[in-house]
Amino acid sequence: LAACGGGSDVPCLNVSQTCPDPKPSFASDVRPIINARCVSCHSPGGQEAVRDYTTYAGVFAQRQPMLTQVYSCRMPPAGNAQPTTQERQTLVAWLVCGAPNN
Repeated sequence: LAACGGGSDVPCLNVSQTCPDPKPSFASDVRPIINARCVSCHSPGGQEAVRDYTTYAGVFAQRQPMLTQVYSCRMPPAGNAQPTTQERQTLVAWLVCGAPNN
């Protein structure tokens, strides 16, 4: 993920922007990634607490900016633990599928 941290909307990895079948599950696939990679900043007391990712509603409200940020490897920012390629693919796939609460 050395390519991460760029400032454009160009994909940082070869990440598909199509909705797979079956869709990734928020509860079992996406929530653990968000908890591991995002919540430290995107929660009450975090540096980006205004974008609270501790609930599905908070994540859903930010789904479009999250897609842009994850797809272009701008989040998490450089210096933070980066998602694996598979985690990034799962997040993008779930977001492209409309961010279902499944």
